Amino acid sequence: MSLQHAILGFLTLSPMTGYDLKHNHFDGSVCFFWPADQAQIYRTLDKLSQMELVASHIEEQTARPSRKVYEITPAGLTHLQEWLATSPTLPTERRP
Repeated sequence: MSLQHAILGFLTLSPMTGYDLKHNHFDGSVCFFWPADQAQIYRTLDKLSQMELVASHIEEQTARPSRKVYEITPAGLTHLQEWLATSPTLPTERRP
């Protein structure tokens, strides 16, 4: 599993910011076996955006700064579903 696929999976739940992904999902559910720092998440979101697998929009707020909200695109959902349908590559077993 890659960070890209984890982010796409979380974005199927609802549109969210990079901060939401980090604090509500990575830190709140998978941090025990997969830590991800804020910079990794934002770099991956930028890459997913360039690949047109996620889209973003600016959400204006009155009492706080504006937020950049990401959502999965139809192409992103297709990409995630194709990845989920493939069998994982098992590591080579090495014996001493």
